[in-house]
Order: sequence, then structure tokens, then C-alpha cells
Amino acid sequence: MPAAFIEHRPYSSSEYASTSYFVIVVNGEEVHGTFSTQHSAKQYACDRGYRPVHVARVRHLQDRAQPAHWRVDPC
Repeated sequence: MPAAFIEHRPYSSSEYASTSYFVIVVNGEEVHGTFSTQHSAKQYACDRGYRPVHVARVRHLQDRAQPAHWRVDPC
């Protein structure tokens, strides 16, 4: 299975903007609906067999090309 990224939505230029929901991004596309917490999105991705699962460390910097913005969750 490909890697999955757990990202917040909506995108915002303000670091103080609130997060409404989280999504699972695989191969650059949002898949599997929306989740109210990072944990529920991560658990769903793990249960579906995605490996590795990357969870954002910094909410407003969603640059998948920078590894420091992600932590790998050990499903």
C-alpha cells in the first residue's frame, strides 16, 4: 500500500485559523472522507493497510516534500 498523509482542512494562511476536519491524502488525492480528529484519520488509514502513515507536526505547513513537517505513526 502507498503512504498516507493526515492533513488538516481547510487550508489557511493564518496560523491562528481553526481546523474543521482532517483528511487522508494518498498519491496527492484526498481519499476516504473526513474525520474530526487526527487520531481517527490515522486509525482509519492504519486499519486499511496504508504504510507508512504520516501525521502533520505543524498544522499550517502542509509541504509533503519537507520530512521535518511529518512524523511517522507506528500503526
